Amino acid sequence: MRKNEELKVVFSGGGTGGHYYPALSVIKYLDRCYNKLDVIYFTTKGRIEEKKLPTDFPKAKLIPLNTKGLERPLYNVKNINRAFEVLRNKRKVEKIIKEFKPVFGFLTGGYVTVPVGLALKKQNIPFYLHEQNSILGISNKVLSRWAKKVFVSYEETKLNDKFILTGNPVRTPENEIPRTYLRSFGIKDLNKRCILVFGGSLGSNEIDELMYRVYNKEKINNYIHITKNQEKFKQFPNVFTFEYIENLYELMAVSDEVISRAGATTLAEIQFYDLSAILIPWKGAAENHQLKNALSLQKKGKVVVFDEENVEIDELINFLNQIQPKNEKFIYTPKINKATESIVNNIDEIL
Repeated sequence: MRKNEELKVVFSGGGTGGHYYPALSVIKYLDRCYNKLDVIYFTTKGRIEEKKLPTDFPKAKLIPLNTKGLERPLYNVKNINRAFEVLRNKRKVEKIIKEFKPVFGFLTGGYVTVPVGLALKKQNIPFYLHEQNSILGISNKVLSRWAKKVFVSYEETKLNDKFILTGNPVRTPENEIPRTYLRSFGIKDLNKRCILVFGGSLGSNEIDELMYRVYNKEKINNYIHITKNQEKFKQFPNVFTFEYIENLYELMAVSDEVISRAGATTLAEIQFYDLSAILIPWKGAAENHQLKNALSLQKKGKVVVFDEENVEIDELINFLNQIQPKNEKFIYTPKINKATESIVNNIDEIL
């Protein structure tokens, strides 16, 4: 890679942050490597990537596609119309990439990527996939037969030599973050454990109910809890509630533990920031991928997995209190995101 060269790449992936942020990480890495990075990003109309990319990477050209995911069960009659939508979008994408002439495509999952991948195949343009979960999503499963390589986050996802274990790229702070950053969220005693609690972008009533029981019994630790129901926890002086925290990963960098669902991005961040965690997988996740993600990570240690319908409160509290907290002088120092680096190093067209 040379800084004075130009590179044209097609990106797609989204609908959720889990699909979007790996693509963004690769975009930002390539932007540091090339004098001119020319990006077309095919987005899901109205979803996270369309909303955030203009701020996260203003140089990218956004092209929204009006696509919808397959209904479950897969034999649902509505999927006939959705298959035709894929073909219509494929023709639209073909015209655009024929004129753009990208060197390759990088797709990170979500139904928006299917017409993009098919169009790249039709134009004989190589493309790469990234899978965040321990099992292939439907879109990646469809496109993997034509992809040049498939980058995966878990060893058990490797199906053949085309599949390369890279890990899952995550957002990382560009500057140092001191432990004192916690004070801006209400934490006063920085030597106490600080535990982050969240249930995904939409919150979780189940986690809220569980933590209400925990807070009634456990008064030692500090908690930063993201919830839609802040009033519920006002009685607990060691619990600091927020409806939303924009750059949660910055908070993870200086915290001690996490209690959360088991989405792919969350698990990758837990690993990157070397945090202990209590994981409560969401049972409504497609193909039950959150449970499979969580159990895979549990094998590596520092993580325990609970069924939301069968949580032993004393066991949970005991796990929390075993963790050694960071001290008040701790400073997070920026480090290389090896997953992103590994992906870029395995893209043949830019070696």
